[in-house]
Amino acid sequence: MKIIKFIIEFIIISVLLVVMAFNAYNFINIKILGKDISDINGYSLLEVVSGSMEPTIKKGDLIIIDTNNKKYKKNDIVTFYDVNGAFVTHRIVEIKDDEMITKGDANDSNDDPTKLDKIVGKFVYKIPFIGMLFQSFKNPLMLGLIMLIGILFCYLISTDKHGNLKDDINLENTTDLSFIRKW
Repeated sequence: MKIIKFIIEFIIISVLLVVMAFNAYNFINIKILGKDISDINGYSLLEVVSGSMEPTIKKGDLIIIDTNNKKYKKNDIVTFYDVNGAFVTHRIVEIKDDEMITKGDANDSNDDPTKLDKIVGKFVYKIPFIGMLFQSFKNPLMLGLIMLIGILFCYLISTDKHGNLKDDINLENTTDLSFIRKW
C-alpha cells in the first residue's frame, strides 16, 4: 500500500510541477516579454477552438506547430494571423508569389488571400482532446472542483477506516522512543 501511495503522490506532484513550469514559461513569454506565442525550441502548443478543420483536427485538440519551418507548399496545414490578428489554422490550397489562399477542411469557401509572412508555424502533430483539458483549467469552478477532489484524496489516503489519521509508527507497543530525537 505504501508503494502505491508513493507512486500516486509522485505522479501527482510531477504533473503539477510540469503544469506550473509550463504556465510560468508561457506567462513570462507572453505577458512579460510581449510575444504573441511561446515556443520551446521552435515548437508551440495551441488549443483548437473551432471545428473548421474537422475531421483532420477537431475542436478541443491540442496541436503542435513548428515555428522555424519556413518551407510551405500546397496542402500544408499552417497557423497564421488573420486580418484581426487572431490565430487561424487552415490548409493551404494555393500559393501565388508572396500570398497564399487557405481553407478549413470543414469550410465551403476559401479564405481571403494572406501574405506568407503572416504564417506563425506549420502543423506537425495533434494530441486529441487535451485542449479541452487545458480549457477546463481556465474555468474557476473546475479549478475549485479539482482542488476539492485533491483535498478529499489526500484525506482518504491519510486516514484509516475509522477516520483516524494513520501513523507509520505504532506507539502503543513501542518502548524505544529514540525516533523522537530524529524529529
